[in-house]
Amino acid sequence: MRNLVIKIKLSKKLEGTMSENEKNDDIFSEKEKQVEIDPNPLVVTLDELNDLLEKEKQKSLRLLADYQNLEKQTIDRINARGDKIILDFLTVYEDFIRTKDAYEKEGGNVDSLNGIIKNMVTILDHYEVKLIEAEGKKLDPKLHEVVQEIEDNDHEEGTIVKEITKGYIIRDEVIKYSKVCVSKKLIKK
Repeated sequence: MRNLVIKIKLSKKLEGTMSENEKNDDIFSEKEKQVEIDPNPLVVTLDELNDLLEKEKQKSLRLLADYQNLEKQTIDRINARGDKIILDFLTVYEDFIRTKDAYEKEGGNVDSLNGIIKNMVTILDHYEVKLIEAEGKKLDPKLHEVVQEIEDNDHEEGTIVKEITKGYIIRDEVIKYSKVCVSKKLIKK
């Protein structure tokens, strides 16, 4: 009988151990399922993060482009205001030149005017203001404004024979057009 009691106890222990093993197997299979499921959310998360990163890169590029456009517009506005001041300065400069020429014709002393004009030329050079060459050149509508056509067979048609007012360029843009007279061939009948 004692053997029977031992056998029953052993069989109960075996059943308990087997049920524990089954439980452990269930736990392992659940963990395996979780391990199999876990990589999928990571992949989705990486894809989402890459999409988010790409969106942020695009946003950053747009903001950079907006900043660069604003910077260019600001520089253009400053240049436009500066160009207006320089245009006004050119008017005063030309008045000094005409005054100097008038005094020279009368035989007056123009030394002080020459000093002022020299300083004005230095300022214009500093701001890269250049004189448009006109007289004797071929008419360029981008640089010259025709105010009169003069009949002249001595020059090729469209040649500038007289400059009424000087023109100026700043930063490769015309700030003031030269006003000129151009030659026109006589029509012989």
